[in-house]
Amino acid sequence: MWGSLAIAIISLFLGDLLEGLLDGLFDSVGEFLNPLLLFGTLAVVSGSGVLFTKYSSISNWYVLLISLLIGLGAYFLIYYLLVIPMSKAEASTSISIYDLAGKTGEVITTIPANGYGEVFIESTNGSRSESAKSFDSVKIKQGTHIVVVEVKDQVLYVSELTGL
Repeated sequence: MWGSLAIAIISLFLGDLLEGLLDGLFDSVGEFLNPLLLFGTLAVVSGSGVLFTKYSSISNWYVLLISLLIGLGAYFLIYYLLVIPMSKAEASTSISIYDLAGKTGEVITTIPANGYGEVFIESTNGSRSESAKSFDSVKIKQGTHIVVVEVKDQVLYVSELTGL
């Protein structure tokens, strides 16, 4: 029990290193046979076996069977309630340039009627400047408030925002 608990704790801290070393072994079965899950389940099986042996008068074979069922239940609970949601979680707060459609900003480099300029867009995820072209093919001067109409080929197509 203590050995599997120690290995589970070590793999918690050195999980990336172990994952790199055992990458080929666990690639074929995916996240389902995660080493941390396996050693954690072994600790649950061992712990429940010790408790049932000490505090009940059940036969050792029944203790083993019950402990294995408890460990299997713990494995699936941890896998479906922790591993799957955590693997789907986003680690980045950045947004795609295509998410800027409909956002407002300001021209920082004048946009010629048939050329490119630069706009500054502020959002809750941070500020960014992007290349822009006039959607209406008109000159948009520096300092003008704009709205992003569409995004094509990593370029923002903007129009002057009126009514401000």
